[in-house]
Amino acid sequence: MFDWEAMEQAEYSRQAQVSFVKLTERSYLTTSGTAPKRTADPTFLAKAEAVVKLAKIISAGATAGIVIPGFKAYRPYPVQAVWHDDEFKIWLKQPLFISEAIYEQALKQIELSQPVDFEQLAEGTESQIITNGPVTQVMIAELQQTVTKAGYQLAAPGRHRELYLDGLPLTNDKQVLVRIALNVAGQQPPLSAMN
Repeated sequence: MFDWEAMEQAEYSRQAQVSFVKLTERSYLTTSGTAPKRTADPTFLAKAEAVVKLAKIISAGATAGIVIPGFKAYRPYPVQAVWHDDEFKIWLKQPLFISEAIYEQALKQIELSQPVDFEQLAEGTESQIITNGPVTQVMIAELQQTVTKAGYQLAAPGRHRELYLDGLPLTNDKQVLVRIALNVAGQQPPLSAMN
């Protein structure tokens, strides 16, 4: 079975030091909304739960009645969310062999409490660092400062990405990988992962 955590360790780093990744266009299950209580907000948790539910049924493949050409057993990827103030967009990566047609098959197999879309998206070049528990503005500001002091430019200073490596709901002992998008028109960072 393909396990993202074992096979893509640099991309999903649990190291307490800043690293850089470049992530090209891939398929994602997505949904969005507003969550004043951030990761503790019922709206955010309900939408994340719907995305996870759909991802699990897709990963079940033929046992869930979904015909997937080239299917290989895999562990579903973790939920991630791009935040801008209280607005979020949840992304959940899909393996390369998952297409929109497979997503459509999966939607027919289950009922979801929230709408979930299928999109082709690219993260681009990002800096990343691990933290425990809910992400604070102080932590984001520190990461931004570290990156800009090293000579890199931020692509979207008001936005950041959170990857919930240990799942949701978030508690103080669960690890979150925080990413900030970079503008690489200038200085290119040393990449620990390119996918």
